[in-house]
Amino acid sequence: MKCERELILLTNRYPFYPGEEFLTLELKQLCETFNKVYIIPVNVNDYSKKRQLPDNVEVHLPFEPTKKTGVMKKILSLNETQGRSWFFDELPTARNYGLKGVGKLLSWITNALIIRDYIEKNIISERNSKEFVAYSYWLSLAPGISFLKERYPNLKVYSRGHGGDIYDERHDPPYLPVKRRMLTVLDEIFLVSTYGKDYLVNEFPETKDKLTVSRLGTLKPAKSTEASTDGITRLVSCSYMVPIKRLSLLVEALQHSKTNLHWTHIGDGPERENIEKLVQKLPGNVTVHFTGSLKNEDVMKYYMQNPVDYFINVSASEGIPVSIMEAFSCCIPAIATDVGGTSELVNSQNGVLVPEDITSLELASILDKVGTSSLEEKAKMRESAFQTWDTLYNAEKNYSKFVREISS
Repeated sequence: MKCERELILLTNRYPFYPGEEFLTLELKQLCETFNKVYIIPVNVNDYSKKRQLPDNVEVHLPFEPTKKTGVMKKILSLNETQGRSWFFDELPTARNYGLKGVGKLLSWITNALIIRDYIEKNIISERNSKEFVAYSYWLSLAPGISFLKERYPNLKVYSRGHGGDIYDERHDPPYLPVKRRMLTVLDEIFLVSTYGKDYLVNEFPETKDKLTVSRLGTLKPAKSTEASTDGITRLVSCSYMVPIKRLSLLVEALQHSKTNLHWTHIGDGPERENIEKLVQKLPGNVTVHFTGSLKNEDVMKYYMQNPVDYFINVSASEGIPVSIMEAFSCCIPAIATDVGGTSELVNSQNGVLVPEDITSLELASILDKVGTSSLEEKAKMRESAFQTWDTLYNAEKNYSKFVREISS
């Protein structure tokens, strides 16, 4: 059922590629509920590749992709009353991180003012703010709509929180500006994991009542993935190839494994060349295939058309991995490091949760163990993986509930 209000949605790049694949499912329900959806991608570098969108979506571009805001313009933004208030309120905290911290704060305030002014002029204009809901897909993009909330108290303003947008330690310096004030101003913050909620409650206990766990989800595939029947254990990983994903650790483990293994990695990135060199040294019992970057629908096609025994993720940091949700929906159990909210997904019934600091030898031992487990054990694990998905990460259930909450 349509509500009468219109939605202002801040994204990182969506609908432009790459990234935020999992927003597509949520957007479908948002568009079915709100009369109109205005998408504002904040960090677009390339406008050439764009996803198809529902008819009631407008894309707005307040930032030029190749043009950076100059230092002088950033400093001049402090002449503006609201920007100055937020900047000097946060400055004592930013100073703890040196010039980088102060510079980051200044950039955030400048971008927030640009977003605020753009929305005021081009979307809200002369209309009543009650006609809109503002929603930032990432907490780190939410200062601009927080500024709007201060100006328009009747405007409902929400944000999601994932991983890198709430965990300071994932950044250099380990600092995300104006979090406390944003959490105070926003109407509600929806965290994709209990781990993320607990993290913010520990940091800002006074904001506890504004924090809600609202899990992401994936669609049920047309069919389940088959298990291998030829004595080879087939592993799949799916991620951007960057150091934090620790694919080199997986390659080292494969070097020590004694069972017959085939590893497929779905994804591309700056680490690919390095990883391709490392796999050339693998023993004869291990084979490897790199698919490169695939669209989400092609990832799911791969799962439905090829046998896969385990999904594997040895990342050093996560919010809560959508890639594991997708694997679970296809009855693929997971081997994953206990970081971020991963433990809310993976357990001893549906996979193997391994320590964050696991060594390559320990990981190799686990790979050998799961590879030689009985057919009955493997079948139980596959069924449990699907049940975890259906109970906690079914997109139709989760997104319909979320959309009702922000539209009511």
